[in-house]
Amino acid sequence: MKNCAENQSEESLEAFTKRIHKLSYDELYDELDAAEKAESEERIAIVEKRIDELEPIEKKKKELQEEEEKLKRAIGMWPLFTVFGGIYATRQIAYYIQNKQFGSTEALKTINLTELLPYVPYASAVVGIIIAYSWSYLRRKKRTLDLGITGLCLSKAVIGLLYGSFPGFFITPGAFLSRVIAGIVLTLSLVFMYNIFTGKRTERFFDNAWPLLLITTAIEQIGWLEHL
Repeated sequence: MKNCAENQSEESLEAFTKRIHKLSYDELYDELDAAEKAESEERIAIVEKRIDELEPIEKKKKELQEEEEKLKRAIGMWPLFTVFGGIYATRQIAYYIQNKQFGSTEALKTINLTELLPYVPYASAVVGIIIAYSWSYLRRKKRTLDLGITGLCLSKAVIGLLYGSFPGFFITPGAFLSRVIAGIVLTLSLVFMYNIFTGKRTERFFDNAWPLLLITTAIEQIGWLEHL
């Protein structure tokens, strides 16, 4: 701060103006403080004018940084909450059907998830829609149904990879083919999800989630190879 005051006392207004235009937005406030202490109205006006010029740029930069942080959270949290939330919801529903009440985390361990795997993707789709509708960042995307379908496909893929049993609409292949299919579907689902969040691609495939669902259904048919 002392250096700022010394610089201002030795500089002409022209030199001061040139130097001010080279400073960052945050550094300008140090100069403004020094100018106010020096009671230099001309220099105060010069610094304030430069701050006013940079303020919209800084505001836009901050908005972009906040949007980037929200994107990172969405990419990390939405798929995890959708898939594992679907697993949790499926277990709770099964427990409620058996016991007429919802169960604790410990109580849910008594539920055999293997028998429920075909139902998990549908629960995940509902969970994905609820999250997309509840989270203001995702709600602004106006792709709630598309995220629900993506959650369905994503959940199928995760189950296929983790349990070696891809819950297809028409066939559930063996462990090897399940993981092959799951790997393909997982990749497509994540690419589609990322584009929903960013909006970078506008081709027909990304207009809505139905092509993803159709491709997933088509890829599932690889499972019939085991019966040839």
